[in-house]
This record gives sequence, structure tokens and C-alpha cells, in this order.
Amino acid sequence: MAKILENIVKIAELEGITIGALERTIGASKGVISRAVSNGTDIQAKWLVAIVENYPLYSADWLLTGRGNMTKEADEKPAMSDTGTVMQLVDTIRQQAQEIGQLKERIAQLECSGGQSVSDADSETVAHAV
Repeated sequence: MAKILENIVKIAELEGITIGALERTIGASKGVISRAVSNGTDIQAKWLVAIVENYPLYSADWLLTGRGNMTKEADEKPAMSDTGTVMQLVDTIRQQAQEIGQLKERIAQLECSGGQSVSDADSETVAHAV
């Protein structure tokens, strides 16, 4: 189980999110994954399935066993003749996945804080604050 937990942490790192954000994405309660990582304990299979479903870029075989390529794209033969172009596309997808993860984390933070920001303040109030 330790290898699976290490791979889950690696996915979160590559996505640019916290384990807490990953838990929210898969619908797990706060601490379900982070406690398992901290304590080196097992997690339910339904959370592994949820990770595979919500992070389709990553190979289920790699997640469970640590063997093979981490990403599904790496397992497939390039359809294009220019391997450099394929690698650029994979890099772009990874960057976009990381940015999406960061945006999801930010949205979750804003939802927890009630979405209040300076731009939400009444302009009259802002004018008097100066």
C-alpha cells in the first residue's frame, strides 16, 4: 500500500494541488487520503477507482503497482510521425492539468471563504476606506 500512497502523492504534486484538494475532487472526506499517507495505512478501493476516474492522464497500472509508465500517453504509440510534437502536446496537457488543479483549489478556497474579495465590496465603502 505504501507504493500506492506514494503514487497518489506524486499525482497531487504533478497536478499542482494539495492532498486535500485531491480528496475534494474524488469526493472523499477531509483527511481520508492524508491520514492514510501520514500513517501508512490502507485506503478503500473506491478511492482508488475515483482517482483513476478523475485523473485519467495517469495509468491505473502505475498507480497500483508502480510498474510501467506513469501516464497513459506514454504507454501509447504516437499517432504522429514527429515525436517532438507529441512530447510538446503531452507537456502542454500536463501544464494545463496542473493549472486546472490550481484553479480548482482556488475555487474551493473561495467557496469556503464565502467568495468575498475586494472586488465584491460596495464601491461606496471602498471609496470611504481611502
